[in-house]
Amino acid sequence: MKAMQRRWFGISASAVMLAGMMSACATPAKEAAPNTSAGSASSASKEPVTLKVEMFDRGNAPAGAGPVDNNFWTQWIQKNFGDPNNIKLQFVPVPRNQEVDKLNVLMASGDAPDLVFTYDPTTINNYVKGGGLTDLSKLIDENGPNLKKFLGQEVLSYGVFSGKQYAIPAKRTLQYNKTSYIRKDWLDKLGLPVPKTTQEFYQTMKAFKEKDPGQTGGKVIPYLLGPIGHGPDPSTFIGSFVKKMSEENNYALSTGQGSNTPELMKPGYKDGVQFLNKMNAEGLINSDFALDKDDKAAEKAETSGIVGAFTDIAAHPTFMGQGNRFDTLKKNVPGAEYVAMDAFVNEEGKTPKGIYDPIGIYMMIPKASKHAAEAIKYLDWMSKPDVLFTLTNGIEGQHYTLENGFPKAITTDEAKKTFYNNADIAIVINGKDFGSADKNIEATALSFPNYKDLAKQSILYALKDGYTAPRFDRPIDSEIKYGKTLSDKATETVVKSILAKPEDFNKIYDASVAEYLKLGGQAVIDERRAAYKEMKK
Repeated sequence: MKAMQRRWFGISASAVMLAGMMSACATPAKEAAPNTSAGSASSASKEPVTLKVEMFDRGNAPAGAGPVDNNFWTQWIQKNFGDPNNIKLQFVPVPRNQEVDKLNVLMASGDAPDLVFTYDPTTINNYVKGGGLTDLSKLIDENGPNLKKFLGQEVLSYGVFSGKQYAIPAKRTLQYNKTSYIRKDWLDKLGLPVPKTTQEFYQTMKAFKEKDPGQTGGKVIPYLLGPIGHGPDPSTFIGSFVKKMSEENNYALSTGQGSNTPELMKPGYKDGVQFLNKMNAEGLINSDFALDKDDKAAEKAETSGIVGAFTDIAAHPTFMGQGNRFDTLKKNVPGAEYVAMDAFVNEEGKTPKGIYDPIGIYMMIPKASKHAAEAIKYLDWMSKPDVLFTLTNGIEGQHYTLENGFPKAITTDEAKKTFYNNADIAIVINGKDFGSADKNIEATALSFPNYKDLAKQSILYALKDGYTAPRFDRPIDSEIKYGKTLSDKATETVVKSILAKPEDFNKIYDASVAEYLKLGGQAVIDERRAAYKEMKK
């Protein structure tokens, strides 16, 4: 799945940053496993070393959990990796919703941690061009045998930029991204089935609007949207209108791996935007969708019981796990229930949706780091099966129990204090790995004990007919140069077009697309097409 929650950065910002850079299933562990240290005392650093590691701060730590840079798991890592190797771990918090901006500042100032990461490959290309990253090939060979074995060559190949291993991609065990949810209690009240086609979905949304089965007093939002790249964005719905095209056109007209830029130039994309324009005119979506940058309005609407359907992350903790919205909804509206839906059918009868590449986050070591070897050793230690199992599941009896051989999360408040956002700690993996996709889905569903069936179905729908963004073997320079400008313009095009008066839709959409092409969109298309032809020689 294309990473839908990432941003591009234009050349004006990049130039400043670059100038700065240039200058500057295993056996479960009941407790810390006896072989979790990176090596014996003889292999430890002779002099104490401080290893700085970036850490996402999502601002969602449970009460009593401690800060992201000093808690149960940072202390566990220090005890099991740091102490035996004479390494002091220092975790550097970075706000999740500002990760690229903050990382750019740290890199430009020369204050970046020894181990940093991003989801955005365009950002890495910027750093590569500026000479800001360490070539990791030899370091991995010398210090990362477990890391190499765990990731494998395919995953590692995604970290090769300009012919060198400048990044270490995490291994993604399941590539799902988004699925759709619909209020089952409203469907039951109206005697309607779960929609299976776009037209059925549209008719159901009209019924929600006209009959207001939730008795919201006219506040009903049949289909909730959010900004592109945030929460319940319209990308999946619009993308289902895209028509079949040649491989070359798919490469040329896509808007970049890891991008949130709407794919305006793909055939049929305009039709999807126009359908939402029609729904907006009929009051079937929330007209203020583009303003909800922090997802707070979506959360309020969903939990207050006024939303009929929305499209968002499948099997997401926000919905089904810690502090989840579905529980809050049931408290506010007894009997309310969402089920998964897969209704957005394309011309081929499929339900396409963007999914992630087989990788997760990109880990990097800044060129200025003096502890690159220690950073690789840290990732190598983390890649050991017993260590990784513990980091991704917790301690048996404290954070999980075993059910049919899989860890089932303990959801008490006490357990949540010491087990939350562990994916941000176990950075070499995205998800959990139990040896097969079926087992991984089953295990992931067990992470949501109160919503196991819904979680499983949401994942299956999110994976069905999923597609990844086409990948080039070299950076597309025009994307780096014009990326931020084009992303902003494309997003503006979609928003303005959805909100336009129906009679003005074509004029507004077409004029905005023409401007998009002049701002660099055509240059990107031309370069991508040329790069595709070069790859196919």
